[in-house]
Amino acid sequence: MRMFKIKMIFRNLIKYYRTISIDKKFLAVSYIQIFIPIILIGVISFRISSDLIFKKYVGYTSDVIKTARLRIVDKINEINSITQDILYQTELYNVLDKSMKNVDYYDDVASLTNKFRKIILGHLDVQSIGVFTKEKKLCIVDNTSKEVGLDEIIPSQISLEKVYDIAAKGNGKPVWCVALLKRDKDSKVAVLITRCINNPQTLKFEGILAVMINTELFDKTFSELVAEKSQAIAVVGDNIFISTKGEMNEEKILKFMSQVKNKNGVVTYTSNEYIVNILPIKQVDWYIVTSIPVKVLFRDIDKLRMWLIVLCFLSFVITSAMSLMLSMDFLKPINAIVEATKRIRKGEYKTIENLDRKDELGILIDNFNNMVVKINHLINSIYKEQITRKEAELKVLQTQLNPHFLFNILESINWLAQLNGVSQISDVVIALSKLLEVNLKEEKFLTLEEEIKYITSYVSILKINFGEDNLKLEVDVDRKALKLRIPKLLIQPLVENSIFHGIRPKGFGKIFVGGYIWNDKLAIIVKDDGVGIPPEKLKGIRQDLEGDNEVFLEQEERSYTRIGLVNVVKRLKLIYGRDASFSIESLPQRGTTIKIEILLDALSRAVEESLQEFSGEGEEEDV
Repeated sequence: MRMFKIKMIFRNLIKYYRTISIDKKFLAVSYIQIFIPIILIGVISFRISSDLIFKKYVGYTSDVIKTARLRIVDKINEINSITQDILYQTELYNVLDKSMKNVDYYDDVASLTNKFRKIILGHLDVQSIGVFTKEKKLCIVDNTSKEVGLDEIIPSQISLEKVYDIAAKGNGKPVWCVALLKRDKDSKVAVLITRCINNPQTLKFEGILAVMINTELFDKTFSELVAEKSQAIAVVGDNIFISTKGEMNEEKILKFMSQVKNKNGVVTYTSNEYIVNILPIKQVDWYIVTSIPVKVLFRDIDKLRMWLIVLCFLSFVITSAMSLMLSMDFLKPINAIVEATKRIRKGEYKTIENLDRKDELGILIDNFNNMVVKINHLINSIYKEQITRKEAELKVLQTQLNPHFLFNILESINWLAQLNGVSQISDVVIALSKLLEVNLKEEKFLTLEEEIKYITSYVSILKINFGEDNLKLEVDVDRKALKLRIPKLLIQPLVENSIFHGIRPKGFGKIFVGGYIWNDKLAIIVKDDGVGIPPEKLKGIRQDLEGDNEVFLEQEERSYTRIGLVNVVKRLKLIYGRDASFSIESLPQRGTTIKIEILLDALSRAVEESLQEFSGEGEEEDV
């Protein structure tokens, strides 16, 4: 149904195009030639530019966040090694052991605190270190960095139960976690590393080690890598933005992140507003995120689009002006030719005034004037001469049938007189009289019904020669087709050819003659079940018939073998031209099928032309 609608629209457009004037057609063609390339080039260049910018941005951003991830992973590994060094301190286990036994451990605490202080002063990324006993009691903490310490946020901001639960997930390995600290109107992010402390000798759980990280280390990483002011970058952990540079829609970013779990590499999301790149940090289950507004990224592309619009408008104005000038220059001589042809249609043979043109239109006008001068000569002399030649050639081709035809009939009568006696000669003479009556008619066209009767009489005579049971004729013709008029003796040569070249070598057989109306055509079929034609010989016959080979015709005229076949093809081409087709198919020992197709309009047109020629000849004879 959809294809039908498209075809109807296309047909309506073609129909409308054929009805509009030439100047409008010229404008339409000019617009198509100018605007389609501009639009295609504009769209393709816009698309290619957008893709290139997008790919370059994604590639650049991927390199940035991969570099940032490498640096962050290095820091993570460095700080994890610090926690491992702390677990190697014997003072740590002395403090935990004495704390559980309620023994004085002041000296051990002082020694361990000094080591913590050295670590904090030596590593600016470490903000505070704390140790908690198995009974969830703060044992020791150091805040040498003078920033917010663990003792200030635990358990006031982060409960001890949460710290212990997070550390337990690591089973002795460091676990990174992110918490949001609330202070008055502002909020601050805290990054902690928690780790279970197991006695190296008994492997029993004795406490928790907690290290608080300075989040400025992420800010420094981004400031060195991101040069684009409009680009935003952030590190996100536990659905909390740890560090962010630039403006970013955190709510939408978190939705995107929920879709990239368990994925490796950079994942890119594009919306109408933002282009977002997300890269997971598997070591701590965090993400590095970059975001840039689409408007900012494609700012230069928008300028290109605006210039394309301006270019299309200017092209429209210039093309319209030039097309109007050219169309007016072309229309003047064309209109003169149109008016002259209208006068010729009315019988006024007048030439066109000289428009002083040397181009193709000027040549066309000169040729038109020459045609007008010679048109009377073409009508009154050459046309009538062609009609006479055509009629003469038709008569010559028809008379070619008579010697061959009479030769076969007389041979049959002679054979009958010698073998069967006088009793059947009257039947043969009656059939022969019917054949001669049709053959000697001066009419050029017979109805298909008359042609079938002629063939029936012809076959009935040949049955005497072949035997009643050895030669059979089957006829199947549409009722509507019976009244159609075809050239006289068009089918009989084909039937004769099938009998003498297909059935006679075999000794017996059947001839089928059919006539059908199909797709505004009359289809005539002559089929036999004789010996058929060898492939090579059939190929040569087709080539000669299709090429209208005169040598082939002359060879056939020297013998009576296939003169009927050549005669039929020649008559079809002469009377109907391309409105008629002739085909022959054959298989050895399977028979031969000949098919003729003629347009119904061509049938009626040929009969009308014949009547007009006949009436014209009568008038000339009266004169």
